[in-house]
Amino acid sequence: MRKMMTAILLCLSLTTWAQGTWERPQQAAPAQTATNTGEYEYAKYLGNVVPVVNGEVIWEKTFTNQKDAGQNYTTMLNFLTAMTTEEGQLKESTVSLVNKEEHKIVCRFQEWMVFKNSLLALDRTRLIYQLIAECHDGKVKVTIFRINYWYEEERDGGSRYKAEEWITDEWALNKKKTRLAKISGKFRRKTVDRMEEIFQNISNCLGAQ
Repeated sequence: MRKMMTAILLCLSLTTWAQGTWERPQQAAPAQTATNTGEYEYAKYLGNVVPVVNGEVIWEKTFTNQKDAGQNYTTMLNFLTAMTTEEGQLKESTVSLVNKEEHKIVCRFQEWMVFKNSLLALDRTRLIYQLIAECHDGKVKVTIFRINYWYEEERDGGSRYKAEEWITDEWALNKKKTRLAKISGKFRRKTVDRMEEIFQNISNCLGAQ
């Protein structure tokens, strides 16, 4: 009898709950992350980020300041000389020619461009390029050109690439121009970053406006 009464009370209790306003709580939606927003991780390296002039990959920029040509020449010569001995630069990096009268400086750089450096793997290439600085009153024009790569040189001499045949849209992007190519894409990405770094350092040293 007691068991029967307990069962009846339990059924009545459940009926009351069912007739009430009980409902499942709303679960908070998971926060979106960069991986599910649909934005491509390397989108900034698509489009017109590698400048091609008359078929040659050339980065150019003019910096303005309040210094005269002689001051700009001295500043750039000191900067570029120091740059040849920075970490990652190879012994071939040098200030090749100078013209004090015309305030021009010609440099050739060879440096390591590192894609991955871990205990198990070192993936890098030799980045080779020329740089010309033309100094004037109130401005300095910097041109970086003849960009080449010497990749995996320790493996049977490695592979050599010209920027024009390796990091341009035609070579470093997929057919739809929506993604970087697997191999040449990393060269494009690292080269764009390096050019931006060089120009930013020059801007800082010149006190550019």
